[in-house]
Amino acid sequence: MNSYQNFKERVRREVSIDSYINRFVPLRRAGRNLTGLCPFHNEKTPSFSVNAESGFYHCFGCKASGDIFRFVMDYQKVDFIKALEILADYSGIPLQEKTQSEEEEDRKKEALYQISQRAKEYFQKNFATTAGEVALKYLQERGLYEEDIKVFGIGFALPGFANIIKDLFRTESEIKLGESLGLLKRQDKNRDPYDFFRSRVMFPVIDSKGRVVAFSGRIVGQSEEAKYINSPNSLIYDKSRIFYNLNLAQDSIRKHREAVVVEGVFDAIGLFRKGIESVVAPLGTGFTEGHARILKNMSDRVILMMDSDSAGVKGAFRAVNLLSKEGIEVKVASVPEGKDPYDYSLNHNKQEIRSILENSSSASQFMIAQILSGTSSISQPEAKQASIKRLLDFVKSMEKETDKQVYLQEGAKQLGLSFSALFRDFEGTVQKSSPPPGTDNKRASKGPIATKKANSAQLCERKMIAKLIQNQELFSFADDVLQLEFLDEASSFLWDYLYTKFLQNEPISPAEILSKEDIPKEYLGLVAEQFSSEEANAGNGDSIFKELLWQHKAHQYDFAMNDITKRMGDSSLSLEEKRDLLTELSFLKNERDKIWEYLRKLQPQEV
Repeated sequence: MNSYQNFKERVRREVSIDSYINRFVPLRRAGRNLTGLCPFHNEKTPSFSVNAESGFYHCFGCKASGDIFRFVMDYQKVDFIKALEILADYSGIPLQEKTQSEEEEDRKKEALYQISQRAKEYFQKNFATTAGEVALKYLQERGLYEEDIKVFGIGFALPGFANIIKDLFRTESEIKLGESLGLLKRQDKNRDPYDFFRSRVMFPVIDSKGRVVAFSGRIVGQSEEAKYINSPNSLIYDKSRIFYNLNLAQDSIRKHREAVVVEGVFDAIGLFRKGIESVVAPLGTGFTEGHARILKNMSDRVILMMDSDSAGVKGAFRAVNLLSKEGIEVKVASVPEGKDPYDYSLNHNKQEIRSILENSSSASQFMIAQILSGTSSISQPEAKQASIKRLLDFVKSMEKETDKQVYLQEGAKQLGLSFSALFRDFEGTVQKSSPPPGTDNKRASKGPIATKKANSAQLCERKMIAKLIQNQELFSFADDVLQLEFLDEASSFLWDYLYTKFLQNEPISPAEILSKEDIPKEYLGLVAEQFSSEEANAGNGDSIFKELLWQHKAHQYDFAMNDITKRMGDSSLSLEEKRDLLTELSFLKNERDKIWEYLRKLQPQEV
């Protein structure tokens, strides 16, 4: 059992799920369980149930289910690793025992944080120098003033190659740390290190815990050097997962569940000081999957406010694509007059900027506009054909069928085409996928599982799955279950999943299974409804499971009988064929009735 599993099991033993949830949702005792208003959807009558004994919760309204880890993830909008950290802080249970190498790495990280903080303070003091006065004047000309410099911790790297190494670093080991942070560089091992940032306004990059992890430097004056240079990745800085200004923006993002993403440090500063407090900017790289996942854990909507030049449009296109794949609502704001967000913020107030954000284009409108590149209903046929190909290639990469339809409909509208014709072309370009090798076709999906009321056969299967989850000893009936032809998609999926876990000797329990991220939530919700609070104490689990197996066989007879009844309506059948079907129908009915009679005799008789 790995360290994460050990931690999870200990939390489940020592942290009462009802006590934890009661901190956020008032619960009242209702029999063996506790109930309250569901925190995941609006309701007036409590349908949210917490089973403290088994360690799971379930809402009979929206079907949300899970264990204490799932609750933290869904309620506090965090990923699994962050949920572990939250519960570790709450419970006082260490997440994992650190190895000697991990402890050494932590010590090195702490030293890097200290060097970075000292560098920030050093850069700030440089404004008091003659060269620093020139940098200060540059910032004032750009519209930044003393209060802004303090809030954002802005500093200045002096001209020359041997300032920071002389003034900041005390020992050879600190010099090596400075090199790993990118504050110092060497041409080769035999030469002395030199200052990497020179004659630059320095913007510290601060993480969500308030620690300086990197810097972005903007050149002062005219130079052939790059306008901006940024710290390289290090042990404490991953440019693909950290935003500039996240330390100041995070509270607003979490509170309003909305983030505004701009391109650079000036843009972020300009909007933030005008009251757009949820603004962040990626640094030193384009928008990445890591950035999208961070925002997913903090927000439900992201507004992109990129520059209007080709690089800004390209960056916005990539960001929309990545954020949409994470299921985040995305909008794209267009800054008037072709200005960048910072320049626009200089002469406009919060209400005017907010108006631009609120009138943003939807992700689909923006993406379609870029894909079609100005092509419309009156464009030349060749231009339309090229746009159609780009559109179909883009839509093929999308995962959700609904997203595909939205983009195809919008594309057809702008090109003046029939949606049905465009959709037929799209279907023609998509290669039909076949079932993966080894797929058990007898347990294929029988149709929608959550939109219709479950029939008795589906409920029977879900009860069997629920009991297997609650009582691992019932896997003694595995050979019988393997012979079943599942009629319920959720039960079919879960049986395959559970049987695999059983063969691998992995833990199976309601809390464990309901915390799994690789199981669709709707499947878990349907089966969680069938959990019995008495199951753990039931002494007749085998007999109940046998009854469910017999019930399932009876339901199979019912389905077979319905199929025969439909076949008998075929007018092309001969008299002899119809007699054979009647004989088969009579046999099936007789066998089904025997099963129900047998099951009735098993029921306790009233005295």
